[in-house]
Amino acid sequence: MTSFVSGRYVEASNLSEGWLGATGALYAIDGMTTVHLLVRIAEPTLEVPEIRTAAEVLIGHENEGRLEEDEMPVVETTRNTIFPAAWARRMPEPRQLADHYRGLYGKEGLRAVRQNGRGTYFGRVVAYPRFGEGEKPADQLSNTVEKLRRELAAAGGAKGARYEINVYNERCDTSPRGFPCLAHLSVHLNGGKLHFQAIYRYEYLCARGYGNFLGLAELQAYIAAAVGLPVGELLLTIGHAKLDSKKGLTGELLAPLWARYLGSS
Repeated sequence: MTSFVSGRYVEASNLSEGWLGATGALYAIDGMTTVHLLVRIAEPTLEVPEIRTAAEVLIGHENEGRLEEDEMPVVETTRNTIFPAAWARRMPEPRQLADHYRGLYGKEGLRAVRQNGRGTYFGRVVAYPRFGEGEKPADQLSNTVEKLRRELAAAGGAKGARYEINVYNERCDTSPRGFPCLAHLSVHLNGGKLHFQAIYRYEYLCARGYGNFLGLAELQAYIAAAVGLPVGELLLTIGHAKLDSKKGLTGELLAPLWARYLGSS
């Protein structure tokens, strides 16, 4: 499959080309910002090392001269807010991973980090706030996996689309800016594969984009492995997208990669 960009639509063969295509789409638009960007990634677990390196170099250049507290996070830091990959490798059972994360997800632990003060995306996945009397935060990861396992094993099989994970919470998320930019996740089954959709209200493609794409792909792969299905497509539906890097630097660094990896239609 050849990755290509058409206006605000990107179809990519792998994760790295998905991010690269999104940057190319934004670079071609005045102000490098748009609404309703769609990115479809056929094989989200595959990366191209030189594209990932370019994403990391771009972040490094943007951080030159900034105070530490104003720096863009590195790719792995962003990825870990969506999916704690190192812990997941040691804990392939979702309930164990969720319990471990929940045990650290407090004001004295993970949320003591300034950038995590209002929460993390994986925190919302495994400890979604509930407000009914006596209700505990919801472990959506384990509940989704258990639902899929149960229905895949049943005579009628699993449904194509009824596996939803909330991130945005109307009672918690009253600030007009900031967390959470990721609003919702959906699991879909088709063709014997587990597909994943992420809905963003806002995406910063330099500061957060590659790390977000990576975290989503790894969360998708983790859920797929837990229920015994191969990984399918990753779709990102981005309400408002911005390429938040200097245009001259971005073009100088990424133009050779756009020419090498992307087509257009």
